[in-house]
Amino acid sequence: MNKRKRQTESLTLRIEKEMLDDLRKESEQKTVSINTLTNQIIKSYIKWYSPAQRAGIMFVPKCLLIPIIDNLAEYQMERLAEQFRKSGYEETLLMMSKEYSLPVILDLFDSWLNVSNMQFDRESSEGSLTYIINHGVGRKWSLFLEKVFWYIVEDLGITGARFDVTDGTVTIKINLKQ
Repeated sequence: MNKRKRQTESLTLRIEKEMLDDLRKESEQKTVSINTLTNQIIKSYIKWYSPAQRAGIMFVPKCLLIPIIDNLAEYQMERLAEQFRKSGYEETLLMMSKEYSLPVILDLFDSWLNVSNMQFDRESSEGSLTYIINHGVGRKWSLFLEKVFWYIVEDLGITGARFDVTDGTVTIKINLKQ
């Protein structure tokens, strides 16, 4: 994260009272100011929701996704990842960010994890980056995420990435020193 002070401007908005009341409740629950929460909402819209619409990304509830995944074999999940690669995930990422590079992809990945409400840890240390993602969708989803991210890393020419999957988690370790 950029440690230097970011330039800000003030803006006055008119918001429906009911929505403002909901915003106040949410800020209290999250123990953040309304200003911070509003900035988070705007950032999510700018970085994810608006570009996701343009890129054709749809949201599917877990209660629908899990039974679909459960009816597929593991090799079919790997094929889906391969189809996603062939059908142009690079173009999708470009539509969302205008650039296809590891830092931009990781920023989009973080946004996706956040809007998908997946629990994750991201640790950077001396030329490496580790994600531990707890998705709660099952082993087949772990295999799908592993394969998609492996393709991205491979396409970017990054060597030495390691993956570990369990029934509910995916761990991704990337060597940033190339």
